[in-house]
Amino acid sequence: MGATLPVEMWTDIVQYLPHSRRRDMLRVSRLLHDIAIRLVFSTVKIYFLHGDPVFFMLNTENERYVVETSDYLLHRSWEMLHCIITRPLFANVVKTLSVHGFTDGPAVFERRMLAQALQSLPNLRSFHWFGDCPDFATVGPHLPRSLKALRIQSMPVSTTLSHLDHLNFLQPAIPFFYVRDQKLDKIFAEWDRGFGDPKDIVSVIDTNPIHELVLISTHVGLLPIRVCNTLTQLDICVPQFGELVGIDLIFRHALFLESLSLVGYIEPPLFADLPKEPNILPRLTSFRLSCEFWDQDATEIHIPLLSEFLSRRPSLRRLYIRLPGVRLKVAMAVATVISKLESLRVLGFHAGYEPLHEAAALHFAEQLSPKLVALQLSLPWFSDLHVRIWDPVLIRLQQFPRLSFLHLFSNGEDPVPISPLELATDLEHLRLVGIQRSLWTIDREDGEELEPKLWPPWSVKYALPDDFECPDYAWLFRYH
Repeated sequence: MGATLPVEMWTDIVQYLPHSRRRDMLRVSRLLHDIAIRLVFSTVKIYFLHGDPVFFMLNTENERYVVETSDYLLHRSWEMLHCIITRPLFANVVKTLSVHGFTDGPAVFERRMLAQALQSLPNLRSFHWFGDCPDFATVGPHLPRSLKALRIQSMPVSTTLSHLDHLNFLQPAIPFFYVRDQKLDKIFAEWDRGFGDPKDIVSVIDTNPIHELVLISTHVGLLPIRVCNTLTQLDICVPQFGELVGIDLIFRHALFLESLSLVGYIEPPLFADLPKEPNILPRLTSFRLSCEFWDQDATEIHIPLLSEFLSRRPSLRRLYIRLPGVRLKVAMAVATVISKLESLRVLGFHAGYEPLHEAAALHFAEQLSPKLVALQLSLPWFSDLHVRIWDPVLIRLQQFPRLSFLHLFSNGEDPVPISPLELATDLEHLRLVGIQRSLWTIDREDGEELEPKLWPPWSVKYALPDDFECPDYAWLFRYH
């Protein structure tokens, strides 16, 4: 009877399977094999690895691990490129391609094969480039004109991308990415290869229907008003203090903005520019404010402005607040404001560095909404205070029927003293667990013992939205 179901229905069924189980469908039947191929290989990752840069990319000093891992990734990458070039039916299913270029040589053969593969991808919609060798400029002209999303770490001259005119998403030359030290409470490391010529960035923006944009703060002032009028997502990265100016003009012209992210060395006076009137940024549903350390007194003075902004945004569905320099009483006051956001489903919250006393832990736990789907908590863990901090929160989270992603980070003296298995056991709805920026997938099969599956470090370091089962997970986890 099942064999008589239409292909469209089987496709819907397979889409509901966890990412880790979709590959199993490749071995079941020809019908499911063809369906699974369209899902499993809609995103393809290519790795060009050689020499010292590989240690950086793989985030390790272990030479044997580097040799074994790079050997596997290189052979797998060749197989993917070969399939794309020689098998049109396979190439047709590829929608997203990411390239990780970390070599210390010219990589002539790699970039020429990649260029040939790009010309064989008629349905490519999203392209991501990490690293700087090979140079992105050598393959940029080969990107298909139909491309919708482009994310790169080094901005070439605009003529390299002059043939593109369908881009909706652009992220050029951003200096923030994965932090090597997982114990370090820092939101980014710095990519110091330069940000490119602002004129080239503006040229690409001018010739494409950009709706989603990620920029460094010094480039924000170059945005034409007409572009601001059409943006639905704007992420601003601030590499140095004092480099975020004129943001109030962006707010007033971004009438269709749904997602706003402010990350980096943001000074407290920014809060005075946050719009108080609900008719400014009327469609905002996602907001991220992730800052480096401030003077406590300066933070405390400006917090009421942030609270006023949040309290007048009842439609916020996603919220990430990281103000690491705040005092405990200020952090708890912000948590109280957040608790009144009825539409909130995704929350990231940094509780500061002061140890939580029992009353504060109880108060904070009570502010968490049982409607949450994804939650990240950065708490000041100290081994002798573990029970006092965690038990009230755990008891509260056990009452959340929809919570499927939980990420815990210790900004105290000690690491999070909880294992992924313990979390998966105590919180039965979790599908993804994060601890100190490491990720584990939770597969819950009837009759099978729980066994969280660790993501390889490089897949976490360069995770794509497509790697997550839910867009909410990807939104919450990025910029760590």
